Order: sequence, then C-alpha cells, then structure tokens
Amino acid sequence: MKYLLFILTLFIFISCSKSNPIPQDSSIKSYRIDDSYLKRLDFKGQELISIFQNNAFYYVRKDGKAIQTLTYENKADPFSDGLARTKVNGKIGFFNTNLDIILKPIYDFAFPFYKGKAEICTGCKEKNIGKHSMLEGGKWQKIDRSGLVIE
Repeated sequence: MKYLLFILTLFIFISCSKSNPIPQDSSIKSYRIDDSYLKRLDFKGQELISIFQNNAFYYVRKDGKAIQTLTYENKADPFSDGLARTKVNGKIGFFNTNLDIILKPIYDFAFPFYKGKAEICTGCKEKNIGKHSMLEGGKWQKIDRSGLVIE
C-alpha cells in the first residue's frame, strides 16, 4: 500500500512539473509561478521581468508572483507612471510593479497612464478590420490613479 501511494505521489509530482508553469485561467489576477520553472528564469539583476507563456506576456517577480499583462508592439505592456495594464474576462485594469491590482479590471479599454491620467472607455466594442482592430462606440473619459473620473 505504501509503495502504491509513493508511486501515485511521484506520478502527480512529475505530471505537475511538466505542465505549464502559468495557469491558463484568464480569471486569475495574480498567482505564483512553479518553483522549478522560476529557477530557470534569468532575472539579470532585476526584481521584475516579463516572460511569454501560453500565448501571453506576464510580469514575474523573483519570489514567483506573476500577473498577465497586455501585449504592446509584441512585448509586455510597459509600466507607465508606475502602472501596467492587465485584461481579465475581457476587461482592462491596472497593476503596480509589486504586481498588485491597483484599479480593478472594469474598463472595456484603457490607454496607459501618463502624467497621472489615463483615458478609458466603457461600452466600446472592438471591431476587427483585416489584421487590425479598432474601437467603436462607448463613453470615453479620463481617470486619475485612484480611478476617479476627472474629465
């Protein structure tokens, strides 16, 4: 019985270690990277790096905390005014360099922050035109870093 339990535990461990280090559930806001995968990452003296996994970019800290970010020009969405964007269930939100959600993903679209303001859209829809897409409709407003509408 002990032998069977040992083999079952070993099988589960091997199966988990070969799986993707990042869960594919898009409703996850932040989570931990698998330790065996984390050890293979080269942080190059940085506390935070971006990686490409499961067809998406993620920011990862040395301690394994990770969060999915938007793609901008085939790279991870850069931090602007200390915040980057994430998309959860089709909605855009913002997180800081500690990978904490600062503004919950409630916007249909949002531009990066610049000088303490970000332009956001509620009710807009993405329309694909060939290889490109554009936004239609919705209400455009500017918010501050606390999420308050300011314009």
